Order: sequence, then C-alpha cells, then structure tokens
Amino acid sequence: MTRFRDRKYFIVKHPLDALEALPNFIWNSYEQKSKTPRLFARVKEGDRWIAFAYTTSDARERSLSLITGFYECTRKARHGKIPKKALSSCTKGETEAWLIEGRDCGQQPGEPVGVPPINDLLNRQSFNMATLVPISAQEFEKIRTYTLKAELNPDIIPFLGREPKSEQELVALVSNSYEKLGIERIVRVQTRFPDFLVKIKGKADEVFLELELYSKNFLAHGHARHVDDKGCFPKKSERNTEKKPVAVLCWIDNDKGKNPKKIGLKVRDCVHRIYELQSLIRDGRKIRW
Repeated sequence: MTRFRDRKYFIVKHPLDALEALPNFIWNSYEQKSKTPRLFARVKEGDRWIAFAYTTSDARERSLSLITGFYECTRKARHGKIPKKALSSCTKGETEAWLIEGRDCGQQPGEPVGVPPINDLLNRQSFNMATLVPISAQEFEKIRTYTLKAELNPDIIPFLGREPKSEQELVALVSNSYEKLGIERIVRVQTRFPDFLVKIKGKADEVFLELELYSKNFLAHGHARHVDDKGCFPKKSERNTEKKPVAVLCWIDNDKGKNPKKIGLKVRDCVHRIYELQSLIRDGRKIRW
C-alpha cells in the first residue's frame, strides 16, 4: 500500500525572487499569525507541487512564466521566522511568515524553464490570483515532462546565455544574434508595431517581424487590427508605402490550437508564419521564409 495514497498536487505561484530565496518552500509573509493563508491548510506531508514563477502582468504577460522545480511536502503549514537568506526578498521588512517546507521531488531543471501561462499548460481556466492551484497527478506529470523536455542548455542561447525573461530581453537577444538566426540584416527597429523590418537570407524582399514572448500575445496586444487579410502591414495603403508581410518570432508558441472546443481568432490566421525561437535554437535551424 502506498504511504501517501491520498496525495494531492498543486501549482505554487510565487515571484521569481521568492522562489530563488526559498526554492523548497511555499511561503506567505503577508497573512497574520491568526489567519492561515488560503489553501495552505490543505497541503499535507507527501503532497507535491510545481514551483511556478508567475507573470507580473496577467493581461499582457510581459514577463515569461517560469518553472523552477518540483517538490514534496515534508512539513505542513506553520507560522515562524523567515530564514535569513530570504529576508532580503521581503519588501516590507517582514521577519515572520507562514511556511510549508518541502524537498526535491525527482529530476529538477538546472535553470528556470520558460513555459506557457498556467491556463495553457492545463488547457483549462484556473483562478489566476490564487497562490496554490490544485491539479491532478496526471497534470503534474504532464507539466513535469513538458518542462524537462523544453529545458535548454543555457550555453547554446546566444547573447543572454539563459532563457529570456521579458520581451525586452527577447529583443536584445535577436538584435545581438540575428545572423545566427538566418537574418541577413536588421533594416529598422522601432517601439511601435511591428518591432523589426528585416532582410531574411534567401528572400529578396524585406519583411516585418513582431517579437513576442508568447505567440498569443500578438492578439492580446491588439496587433491583428493592424494587418490586412493577407497578413501584411500596413493594413491601409498609404502614399509611397509598400505593404510587407508580417511574421511572429516568439520564444514560446502557445497558439497551436490543439483544443477543438476553443473558438476564436488564431494568430496563424493573421500572419505569414509563427517562428518559435527556442525550437530554432534547440534544433540548430534558421528562419526560412
């Protein structure tokens, strides 16, 4: 008989600095000693969780969602002193917190791994504001398998030497390593849509690239209204302005539309093509139009 036959599973959402300070803890320094944080009492010895560094903006997802590790509870919720190594991450000078302690559970990623937002990982809606998201054992294993498979050797990621954690870092990565990606030259970089006008090796005409951490952000940021029905920009002809096709270059492609029940516009309906940068780097491929 399995010792923990009623084992429960969770995704635990914390800021990245909190996970780095106490990687094997679930903790909350805001709730008072008299009030146990929501769902903390549900986590018992033997339960398992996925440590998930959430995005700073659920609406725009400007930061990348990261999984930092997999853990098993060894000590249920208690209120006590915050370990000294984590005090620097307490923005309001807290010295005590609610703490759930755990240990490593199985193979761990060497570095935080960029993953799709939680709702895309689970293929269902979850309560975005909750620190703990209950999941099934099957979902736990599915996410762990995805994470370990998606992990990249940081040495092969040009310029940064690690996964980008924001859209700005993605722009910096491409700007400094464009030739390795099959881009002959960057003609123009701009803050407004589209991000880059580039010359792709082997293609005569220049094209636009819009950089996104997640491909779905193309829709979330409202860019679909700027392209015509052939995926070209500008949508409306202007004097002495030639329309050019637009492609999305993203770190993670979460617009694959595997769920037939989902209805709505797809990024693939709007642009020439989606290029997933992490796949290009992993496979040693270049952008080919």
